[in-house]
Formats: sequence, structure tokens, C-alpha cells
Amino acid sequence: MTTPDPTPERAESVDATAEPVDDVFEQELESDAWGDDELAGPGLVARMLAEAAGTFILVFMGVGAVLFATILGWGTLAVPFGFAVGVMIAVLVFGHVSGAHVNPAVTVGVWLSGRFPGRDVVPYIIGQLVGGAIAGGLFFVLRSGNPILDQVGTPVEFMATASNGFGERSPVQFGLLAALIVEVIIAALLVAVVLSVTSLRSRVGAAAAPVTIGLTFGFLVLIAIPFTNGALNPARATSTALYAGMDVVSQLWLFWLAPLVGAAIAGLLFRAFGPEEDLIIVETIQEIAVIED
Repeated sequence: MTTPDPTPERAESVDATAEPVDDVFEQELESDAWGDDELAGPGLVARMLAEAAGTFILVFMGVGAVLFATILGWGTLAVPFGFAVGVMIAVLVFGHVSGAHVNPAVTVGVWLSGRFPGRDVVPYIIGQLVGGAIAGGLFFVLRSGNPILDQVGTPVEFMATASNGFGERSPVQFGLLAALIVEVIIAALLVAVVLSVTSLRSRVGAAAAPVTIGLTFGFLVLIAIPFTNGALNPARATSTALYAGMDVVSQLWLFWLAPLVGAAIAGLLFRAFGPEEDLIIVETIQEIAVIED
């Protein structure tokens, strides 16, 4: 986000409206040390494209593992491994561009924690949905062109095997309430880990963040597979539901509601009890941007 150095008038407005911050930070913000170069970064379109590409990688690797694990005898662990590595790659490649949320729940959680501008939430989610839909569509098209796989069902039935569901669509027939509880918990845990490893007080280090987040995502999917086939990500759930028939689409609402509720719980808790320094830069720069507009 590029924001110009505040003029004296703007600086006074910021001081009047912003929450108290360290005097040193205020001086740096008003000085030349906070020029355009330091606050500049990739534009919104570039970040949306990064989210789309990152989500494509996540769905391509994770959903690909779900679709072919049974057919090729890879075993259950192939699925969480695919999702874990997909997240690691997405964070490594696009983390410096957009933060590599690749998940609407993460975007909402980071926003509610006070570390992400609200105006970018919807564009990020659009990018994630587009990337996921492209990956899901790619599998649907490739399956449609392979008659050998007709023995396992139609292309729609094939995509349904990788979709999320409850009741009759749950791998172990878990009902709505169980699916809701599990998806809320795993989303809250994922967002909590993301917020923890990206905190200014984190001792994990930036280099370890992709591995930490990826392994967390993979293990949470593994836990959720018996309940819902492991959603944890509304964009991932949508990516297969679009091509899996109305029975799957009719249950998609749960895999938006539950992850977003879990993300909101984690995000609000971190905003209330997390390190204050995680909030300062985002809040102050946002206010300067509003004054500039």
C-alpha cells in the first residue's frame, strides 16, 4: 500500500484520531524515514492475482490428492500431505506479495485481528474463489476427457468424492452439528496459528512460517476428514462444489459459515488480548490513507 508522507495538517489529524502510540513511532511516521518506498508494496490487483494463484496451488495439490488417493491407493495421509505442501508452496511463493492467505477464513480472521485493511477483504476473497474455481474446473475438464475413469462415475460424481459434506455426504455419516463444531474449531486453530507465527513477538521466524502453517493446515484436515472430508477453507469447499452437483452445493453454506465463525473467534481474541504492536502500523497507516482520500 502506497501512502504519501503526511503533511503537518494531516499529521495533526492523525494524532487527534489515532489511538495512543509510542512517541518514537509517531516521530518516525512523520519523518522522511516513512517515505513512499517503505510503505509501498504490490498493488491490489497484483495481490488479488497472488491470492488466486496461491489458492490454485492449494486446491490443485490438496484436492488432487483427495481425488486420486483412493483410485491409486495412496492412503489417507496423502490428502493432508497434499494440502500441507500446497500451503507451504503458496506461502513461500506469494507470501511477500499478498501474505498468501489463500483462504477466506484467514483473510477475515486477520482483518478482525486488526492487522489487515477491511477494504481489501472482499477483493482478496474474490481472488481466492477465482483461483480455487479454476483449479476445480481443471480437474473436471481433465476427468471429462478420460473415459477410463467412467468406471468410478461421471465427472460430477468424481468431483463429489473430493467435496465436503455432512450427513449422508460425510465420510463417516456425521451430522450437521458435529460438522459445524469441528469446522469452527479447526478454523479457529488455523487462524490462531497464522496470527501467532506472523506476530511481531513471534519467535518462530519468517523462514519457519510456511512450514508451521502448512503442517497445521495438513493435520487439521486430517482430523476433519471423517467428519466433513476436511474443508477448513471456504474457497477449497467451493472449488469442488461448483462441479459436483446441487446436492453438494446445498450443503456448501456450512463450509462458509463454520470457518468464518471460527476465524472471527480467533481474530477477535487476538485483537483483544494480542500484542498491541501488531495493531499500531496497520491502524495508523489506514487512518493516513483515509485522510489522503
